[in-house]
Amino acid sequence: MVVTCEIEFDNNPHGTYFGGQVMTGRVTIKSDKMKLVKAITLHVTGNAETRWTERVTRQGRRRRRSFYGREDYISSKTFLVGSNLSTQVPIEAGIHVYNFTCQIPTECPSSFEGMHGRVRYMANVTLVRPWKFDQSYTRCFTVLKVMDLNFNGPLLRVPAHSETSKTYCCWPCRSDPLSLQLTVPQTGFVPGQSIPLSVLVTNESHIPVEQLVVTLVMLVTYHTKPPSMPNSTSERVVVNTLKGDPVQRNCKKLYSYEIKVPATPPTCFNVCGIIQIAYQVEVEAQVKGCHQNELVSVPVTVGTIPLTQHVPIQPRGLLNQPLDVQGLDSGYTATAPPIDGASPWAVDESIPPPNYQEAIHMGSTAPKAPEDCDDPEPVPPNTLSLDGSAYKPLYPVFDIPSPSAPPPTDYTQNYMAERAFVNPALDLDKDKGTWL
Repeated sequence: MVVTCEIEFDNNPHGTYFGGQVMTGRVTIKSDKMKLVKAITLHVTGNAETRWTERVTRQGRRRRRSFYGREDYISSKTFLVGSNLSTQVPIEAGIHVYNFTCQIPTECPSSFEGMHGRVRYMANVTLVRPWKFDQSYTRCFTVLKVMDLNFNGPLLRVPAHSETSKTYCCWPCRSDPLSLQLTVPQTGFVPGQSIPLSVLVTNESHIPVEQLVVTLVMLVTYHTKPPSMPNSTSERVVVNTLKGDPVQRNCKKLYSYEIKVPATPPTCFNVCGIIQIAYQVEVEAQVKGCHQNELVSVPVTVGTIPLTQHVPIQPRGLLNQPLDVQGLDSGYTATAPPIDGASPWAVDESIPPPNYQEAIHMGSTAPKAPEDCDDPEPVPPNTLSLDGSAYKPLYPVFDIPSPSAPPPTDYTQNYMAERAFVNPALDLDKDKGTWL
């Protein structure tokens, strides 16, 4: 006996929704023979899960201890056929279609797949069979939390600056400092934009910088919840990287770079209680020899609605508005919904609707607990997507202009002027590189 089940979403082939929308769809069951079941249920769930293990010593024995947490956001169960009291219900051979509707809460966090946790939303159809194992069919869908950068504080619009300095060797052989200064024109961005950077390297040491490396990093913090013991762990994920230029010793250089923000989940601090997501841009000076590299970083915020030229008077929310995703295509190069559709990012007519792409830098699922754990609890397996591959959420990627590169800071301009006034020959000394 062959039974197939398909879970489809109305006008939304890839299942991408925003918090506050109403999800509608249909379940199609095909059977070549008559089948007896107690019930057919549809369970729509959404939850966040974390799990990791650490080595602990207990009574002189080193064992692995499992830490975990869970938060539930959606739990909707519907009987498509039968009920809790039914014993046997015949399902005739042929095709049977059942419609369903589910309200997605507004405060649901965005879908996320990490190494030690995940935020996942699923629709599960179960054929409850008498005296036999149940048959289950699962389809994942993506939920996106609307994060408008225009209403997350005015500091996202102003430039940010960070600097650091480092010396090598020790007294009396201590070198002059190697200084890094990093400036960005703003700290709020959306996927698809490029982050312009201004990097000033002042290498007054005797150690050359072999290469500057610019990196966009996602910092994920996982927390536990009772009954697990309080604990937390972190994960550092490289979202994008860019290789820069070298800097000779006794030299000062000013570089401008642009690093793109790919498809990635938005910044999350207070929506999910057990998974927090932050981003920062890092510039690392890789020095020659057995010396420690120098690193400077600036935190940035990734949202789902880009900054506009004017500050809106009131926030744009999304409550019970349908998402038109007819333009969604399979694979990495999905197209965007039409511009006349109701969309949460429609704060400016000049902003075109985004594409939807997978975050290729994210992990697949939380790992299972090892066998030697004190409290092993099974983790649900990773669910396959529509094409049979491991499920990955889709995130909006905008095709809009990026902000311009930041100008040199006042400190940089004054420093360069002082150096040129004190010793004008520095600009002409080729052995010390090109001084600005």
